[in-house]
Amino acid sequence: METLIAYTFSHDSVVRAAAGRARVEAYYGDLWNHEAKHQGYDGSTLGLHIWDRFDGHCFWPSWHDTGDLRVASLHTPLGYQRVVGDVSPYDAPGRLAEAVRRTPASFLELAPPFTMAVLDPAEERLELFTDSIGVGRLFQLRLSDGWVWSNRPVAALLFAGVPAMAAPRGWSFAAACGWFMDDSTPYDGVLAVPGATHIVADGSRRQRTVSRIETTSVWSTDSPDTVEETAEALQDVARSVGRLWPGRPTVDLSGGRDSRVVAAAFLAAGVDLKLNSHDAVPGEVEVAESLVRALPGTVEHVVSRKPPGGPVRPQPVKPQPLELVERARRWHRYAEGLRPASYLFHAPPKNLTAVDHLAIGGAGGEVAHGHFYPADVLQLDELPLQRKLHAFGNRLQTRLTPTAGPAEPARAAVGEQIERVLLTAVHGGIQNATMLDYFYVVERLRRWGTTGERSGVVSPLLIPAFVRAAFALDPAHRVDNALHGALVRRLVPEWADIPFFKPTAATPRRAPARVCGLAEAADSELIETLLTDVEGFDAHALNTLWAASAAGASSAAAEATLRQALWRATFDDHLAEVNHHLPAGPPPIVRVETPAPKPPVRRRTRSPLVRALARTRLWRAYRRSRFGRK
Repeated sequence: METLIAYTFSHDSVVRAAAGRARVEAYYGDLWNHEAKHQGYDGSTLGLHIWDRFDGHCFWPSWHDTGDLRVASLHTPLGYQRVVGDVSPYDAPGRLAEAVRRTPASFLELAPPFTMAVLDPAEERLELFTDSIGVGRLFQLRLSDGWVWSNRPVAALLFAGVPAMAAPRGWSFAAACGWFMDDSTPYDGVLAVPGATHIVADGSRRQRTVSRIETTSVWSTDSPDTVEETAEALQDVARSVGRLWPGRPTVDLSGGRDSRVVAAAFLAAGVDLKLNSHDAVPGEVEVAESLVRALPGTVEHVVSRKPPGGPVRPQPVKPQPLELVERARRWHRYAEGLRPASYLFHAPPKNLTAVDHLAIGGAGGEVAHGHFYPADVLQLDELPLQRKLHAFGNRLQTRLTPTAGPAEPARAAVGEQIERVLLTAVHGGIQNATMLDYFYVVERLRRWGTTGERSGVVSPLLIPAFVRAAFALDPAHRVDNALHGALVRRLVPEWADIPFFKPTAATPRRAPARVCGLAEAADSELIETLLTDVEGFDAHALNTLWAASAAGASSAAAEATLRQALWRATFDDHLAEVNHHLPAGPPPIVRVETPAPKPPVRRRTRSPLVRALARTRLWRAYRRSRFGRK
């Protein structure tokens, strides 16, 4: 439920901040379940505020006042001891703030998700830091006389008193691929701050500076972390969990790759934990049980099994059709448009305090096993660079955009962004299929729905050491899970010879889940009306998809497109609800820049092949479209 606001205004800062704070609290009161406590500071030109429960569910304080600095934190900096040494969590925020102000690059050694804001009242100086990937979430809104930053887009708009409007660019991306690409968000004027960014607002000089370390420089280093260094970093994260949260942690263990590495790190670190497995895929839980049996000691292991089938079973009552329009509206209120439309058939939490347990997962491990790799990736990787770029771009476009539904401008926007990201990877020195992994981290991973949404989500495989080690792999080793295997062997040797679970043609399969069609919803007539004309979608294609859904002949892909269209259509109702909390009269002037200017980046030395690419017409066209250069 943490909600952060940081701002700088050129005039009437204290008065405007008080009015903005009142609007934020009025809107979020029910969402916070009226449990949020406020801490903050308002200066003559800038300020910093945070709302949290402060109930001891985590030992790291989201607000810390050293007397000289005010420090606000979103999430918890796992492995902070690597930056400031062995300091208690209650005293560490001030030390960490001082350290990263001196050396901003050291902030990137902390495990995502983590975002920090530091205010120095004496110097009227505000500094904001985002983690190496940007998973911790920070959004910015530019006004005619200042800026507002927040981890929640609606909070930024309400604090500034700016009407909430849908962002055409953001929803164009979402219509075609399901998420908000680049720095776009669902809200016009609100942009996502990328990872590895350091923002400084100097109130006395009325200046704002932004510096960013280009992600290829963060991960594709000349001295990548070894398996031993990565294993030690993962154990540091595991030890941090035991120190930062009370109680015994529960770590999921499946038969797969990512959870095994995470569980192995906790076991090797000597953390007292409970293992938990779910019977999700036939045969997988048996692998998890074999892993537990192979351990030299006893570890509590809880298995959640699906009931076996049987000839004599009472027939379940057929569920009543859902009213999906209202459910979509509730999701937008809860997640502010940032959850994907795939959540439509899931019930949203009642408020932002409904989920507060510690969640330890394997998000991020995909970068070490080629999440976006096509089946013929190794053959494509042998192509000359320009043909390889074209082939990888086409494969991504085919995978991300459905064959019917999105309008052509939306498809084109996604295609252009794919090309931009791949070219950026090449310009940063990535010349093989690792550019697909770069795309995954830059575009998909930082938009992961739940990782940065709330506090208490621990993703050890997001640590820079693991990502650097993953980027050092060649594509063939990535396909073979080489890093996962080496880490498991280093951390828990007893698991090294137990193969990772992978479904095969011989794996018993449950009956495929029946496709849930939108036309079966209790409010299908309303849905049909809403889908008549949806921004970013082809009206004729939507009509055809709806007819198939109504006839019971729809496919899973077609229903996904219909859900995405409904997601956009219901977002307008969410905007109206937000705007009810704004004052009457002319709103502040918002300065919108599309696309947003990119801050200076630290670049790697280019190879002759990359320099040759930079002289091609393709690269010159990219520079003109992106930077306006000849």
